[in-house]
Amino acid sequence: MKFEEYNLQKRISQGEGQHLDFKFAINDSKKIARSMSAFANADGGILLIGVKDNGKIVGIKSEEEYYMIETAAMLYCKPSMKYDVIKHDIEDKEVLEVIVYYSSDELIYAPDEHNNWCIYIRKNDKNYVASSIYEDVWLARHNNEIVKIDDIDNFRKNITKFSLKKIFTFKEFQKYFKLNYKDSYSLLMKLILLGWVDFFFDDEGEKYQFI
Repeated sequence: MKFEEYNLQKRISQGEGQHLDFKFAINDSKKIARSMSAFANADGGILLIGVKDNGKIVGIKSEEEYYMIETAAMLYCKPSMKYDVIKHDIEDKEVLEVIVYYSSDELIYAPDEHNNWCIYIRKNDKNYVASSIYEDVWLARHNNEIVKIDDIDNFRKNITKFSLKKIFTFKEFQKYFKLNYKDSYSLLMKLILLGWVDFFFDDEGEKYQFI
């Protein structure tokens, strides 16, 4: 067995995760754009095309999949993104390794099922749609914005009980502090930027957690 083939099989045996996603086939450039943008918005990753979710190697069906990857990256990712494709011949089948690079300078958008442009983010082995808070926090960090909370000592006392909850939704946050939407949004952003709170993703979508 060639080293290249051994290395690929070893990665497949480790299963899908933060930096690896299996795709049986590509039949929709928009769907693959969501996966590619999610990797780019996280910290990069690899798509293996021609591999089932259970790790079984089936190979790609046609050369058209090359062009669908290009269409996804160039047309259905805004702005267009950096990627490379490596072809592997393994078990007499052709597998495409799509290397997606981390986008450090800008967020990458992709269309959802209703053609709305969204920010996708990779967490563990799943892709999630990020909220506008995620986008605004990213922009604030990128622009090195400085934030502060007035009367922080009193605020620490008020937040102690709520922080025991550990993981919470935006609605729970808003209800506890009895603030309107705009003020809740602003306060939550500040807490994230100050490093008190971070994003948390599960099957229900985006939530938040105290650090």
